[in-house]
Amino acid sequence: MKNTRQRAAILRVLEESAEPLSAEEVYSRLCGEEPTMALSTVYRNLERFCAENLLHRDTFGDSVVRYSLARRHGHYLICTGCDARVRIDGCPLSALEEGLARDTGFSIESHTLTIYGKCPHCAAKEQSAHEPAAAPKRRGEEHR
Repeated sequence: MKNTRQRAAILRVLEESAEPLSAEEVYSRLCGEEPTMALSTVYRNLERFCAENLLHRDTFGDSVVRYSLARRHGHYLICTGCDARVRIDGCPLSALEEGLARDTGFSIESHTLTIYGKCPHCAAKEQSAHEPAAAPKRRGEEHR
């Protein structure tokens, strides 16, 4: 695959991102430096990079396809309330992966781990929505 300025820019955006990005997110980050690049060019190159195993394609809880550099693996916490994504540093599955490879003879190439839940903001919002409202005080009960 020929290395073009546009392809290099797409890869750089993904390299600089701490989280996977959709094609639209890649495109919006490139608009200033590559004003002639079309969204279709971004899509086409992302798919080509996936075919060449340079990128991983993932779909999280919101069904939006997101792309990240093909590293050994990635781990994320995904908020089911607001779709916030937090990358988990380190690998909590390393020992399991090594044991599985040893026990099954598989040559494991990669894995991903996605944990769904609520971020602190959404959890607090949900908690306050479920708390019963305080009953209004009756006249004369204010000082008891």
